[in-house]
Amino acid sequence: MLQTLLVNLKLHFREKSQLFWLFAFPIILATMFNGMFGNIAESYELRTIDVVVVDNDDWRASPGAQTLVDGISSDANGDYEKADSDDGAMPKLITATKTSSVQAANQLLSDGKAQGALSVDGEGKLQLAISQAMQSSVTDVMASSGSLDISLTVLGNIVDLYNRNTNVVVNTAQHNPSALLDDAFTGSIGSSSGFTKEIQLTNFKPSSTARYYYALLGMAAMMAMSFAVNAVSMAQANLSALGIRRSVAPLPKLQQLLAGFLSSWICSFLSLTMAMLYIRFGCQISLGGREWAGLCACLMASFATSAFGTLIGALPGIPTGAKQGLCTALACILSLFSGLYGSFAMDLSDQIAQHAPILSTLNPAQQVTNLFYDILYYDSFQPFLTTVGVLAAMSLVWLAVTTVLLRRQRYEHL
Repeated sequence: MLQTLLVNLKLHFREKSQLFWLFAFPIILATMFNGMFGNIAESYELRTIDVVVVDNDDWRASPGAQTLVDGISSDANGDYEKADSDDGAMPKLITATKTSSVQAANQLLSDGKAQGALSVDGEGKLQLAISQAMQSSVTDVMASSGSLDISLTVLGNIVDLYNRNTNVVVNTAQHNPSALLDDAFTGSIGSSSGFTKEIQLTNFKPSSTARYYYALLGMAAMMAMSFAVNAVSMAQANLSALGIRRSVAPLPKLQQLLAGFLSSWICSFLSLTMAMLYIRFGCQISLGGREWAGLCACLMASFATSAFGTLIGALPGIPTGAKQGLCTALACILSLFSGLYGSFAMDLSDQIAQHAPILSTLNPAQQVTNLFYDILYYDSFQPFLTTVGVLAAMSLVWLAVTTVLLRRQRYEHL
């Protein structure tokens, strides 16, 4: 049996077209995904804006303005530097340089040496101006940088909040100065309870594009069914010359089929694992430190799809080429309902899971994809184990049907 297993492995790895579709194609497709979606997450990160500060008499008369600039200024220089907020502190939003007059600041904006300018008017209000190039960048759909839009919006909100707080303090000092002695009142000044706040429900923040990559793993697992189809064909006397020779070999047919199943399982596992590792380290789609669980998911997914492929390979009266085509068709069709083909497919997958959960459960491509969803989106491993149980049950059913189809099979002629 061991010799038969090794022979099957060698035969699998000699199929160049099969190796391309099962090893190279998922990596090529993941690379395309990375090119299309790789910058989406970065577009939501704050970027440092180069701002010139008008340090004149009005500015020096408003010490709060300088305190604000010190709080949001970056110590480093450089255009579009990433804001560092990993420590949970206020992100460094701007890189500030000083000039002595509004005219000089406007000249720097015109020359493109600064993206924005901060000044204080005669009433003590903080004013924000942006350069023409900055305005064109955020209004032009084709040239717009999402991160730059967000940074500018944040800076504008900070300026507005500063001006509102300044007005509150000035009006209170003029009309009700005793209120400034109330700790509850002074503590409420500057409150931003009206703003939304991002919270994290789990101990890991997944990538917004991870779903597409894991749907790709579902398709890769389904494509790997062709290994099992070949393994069954090599043991069938009516499907290959090798099957004829094996039919008269002293090794029992059950052991031949078991060796073929194990060889297809190993090849499927290697194919899926290579794709997962490339997605993790090549495309930087993290599993939140649960890479070991990802390997377990690959092991279970490859077992399930090998069982399904064995069932397809055992179907009587169908040539091997037709069975290979059936595997490819099933992989492409079922991957549609697991969300592989863009946002429309993702919405369709969500609708099926919500309104027809039994169809989602019976879709092996969706269940393989769910293995990685469960690792990524849940703190508990209970959903992951549930999906493993579903795939294991489906695999046992497929193998049982395969046993019935192959049991005591006879041929009228070869």
